[in-house]
Amino acid sequence: MNTDYISYYFSPLVSMWYLIIYVTMYIGSRFNDRTSFVLGKVFVSASLFTCFMKEKWLLEMLFSVLSRICGIHWSAREWNFRVTLDLWIVYIGMLAAIAVVKIRDCRLTEHPYWALTTKVSTALSALCIVWFFAFEFFQESKFTYNLWHPYISWIPILAFAILRNASVILRSASSSAFAFIGRCSLETFIIQYHLWLAGDTKGVLLVIPGTAWRPVNFVLSTIMFVYVSDQMARATTTITSWICSGTGKLSSLPVPVTSSGTATTPPNRRAADAPRSNGDATTSIPLRSPSSQKDERESTPEPDTPVRSRRWIDRLAEGPAPPPRAAGFCVWQGEKGGYGAKTKLFIGVGIMWAVNVFWDY
Repeated sequence: MNTDYISYYFSPLVSMWYLIIYVTMYIGSRFNDRTSFVLGKVFVSASLFTCFMKEKWLLEMLFSVLSRICGIHWSAREWNFRVTLDLWIVYIGMLAAIAVVKIRDCRLTEHPYWALTTKVSTALSALCIVWFFAFEFFQESKFTYNLWHPYISWIPILAFAILRNASVILRSASSSAFAFIGRCSLETFIIQYHLWLAGDTKGVLLVIPGTAWRPVNFVLSTIMFVYVSDQMARATTTITSWICSGTGKLSSLPVPVTSSGTATTPPNRRAADAPRSNGDATTSIPLRSPSSQKDERESTPEPDTPVRSRRWIDRLAEGPAPPPRAAGFCVWQGEKGGYGAKTKLFIGVGIMWAVNVFWDY
């Protein structure tokens, strides 16, 4: 459609950060239980990626390779701006996750000063939210604020996370509207360039001609925009399920099981958070040691009638047993003879590569 696909940068940007986090945590993963080692990996990853983004010639060389091999014609300057705008927020999230894990492991919530720490953190978070909005409001322009954004964007995010978990009432409260938008947030970010904006984000879509109907246009375009985004999210989920499982059906989360063997579903979140009674205790499977399993096998009585071996004519009629497949082969071929997840992804990437290379736009 003669569209500059750098407008849809958010999807590859999320994939890029996912790969960076995965590689960072994968390297030396057997030592991830050491806090100093994990912090060192996060610091090295942040330093190397920052140096890569600061050296513009490296990014231009990478985009030149992508242009020649994959037919991806993106602006290295625009990509650099989008990435550096939130350059360190992902690493701040990694540090926050490490802090949460260590607080749980060290049982800091049981410390006598934890209540005081919670109150102080809540007060500071509220002040940070107010300060951030005031700071943003008094900036001269968006371009002036963009210079500050990489360094202060983590402040309102962490402050909101602390306030969200400050008390039981705040933790248990939820918004159905925000949850609905959250389930199709990726689709809304992409489809906004077609059903909410126009002119490469420089204009507004007019469903009804005439400037006097702008409020009505805004309402109609918003309804269309949210509906199409929701349907696109459902389609994306179905396609993802088909690629990963081959069925296209969504898998549900396990539910608690009572001692009588029946599954119970809490009517609401507060009921799920409430302590369970003795009759609704979750069933568990006891673990047995190898020695106990060996004793059980030795104590099993022998049958009175000996088991006859199968005749050679029966084994010949059935034919040879199929050779065992490798553990990872089912990922390529699939467990039921169809295409596996890797094969489907390989075919999809190949089709997209061919379209990018041979499509003239």
